[in-house]
Amino acid sequence: MVEDLAFHLADLVANAVRAGAKRVEIELAREGGELALAVRDDGAGMGPEEVRRAGDPFFTTKPGRRIGLGLAFLRQTAEDLGGSFCVRSAPGQGTCVEARLPWAHPDRPPLGDLPGTLLPLVATSPVEFRLIFRDHRQEWRLDTRELKKALGPVPLTEPEVLSFLEREMRAALAALGWKEEE
Repeated sequence: MVEDLAFHLADLVANAVRAGAKRVEIELAREGGELALAVRDDGAGMGPEEVRRAGDPFFTTKPGRRIGLGLAFLRQTAEDLGGSFCVRSAPGQGTCVEARLPWAHPDRPPLGDLPGTLLPLVATSPVEFRLIFRDHRQEWRLDTRELKKALGPVPLTEPEVLSFLEREMRAALAALGWKEEE
């Protein structure tokens, strides 16, 4: 099964929400010949032993589960392609998961439908988000705290708001030259 990177991002957001995060930052950056993916949260964090085992498929902190494949798949993908993977975390300090993948590698998972995956999370999750997409020429940002302040009483789930955000995100990705299948 080939997951796209949007799938990995959704999994990392779910982990952050389970960890009690109030704020999640997702950054995708094309830097030289690499795609850098980072998800940072302010959740419960992990101790050194949990961090050490975070990419192990036979380790999970999820109650009732015996395996944790999300981080393991991302780690394996990054390392198999000659990229890198790291988890930084501390109890009470949140967690940062970073992966670097060669952009042009023929086996790099596609980006997937980033707007179709991220916008429902942004609109319905109990956390605040900051999304950053960038390359050496430009940067696109979305901060839900700023957006909610600007919208006042209008919720993010309002169809017109979601439609606007989807158009803006798709336009930003197109301006960066990023395609779903890439």
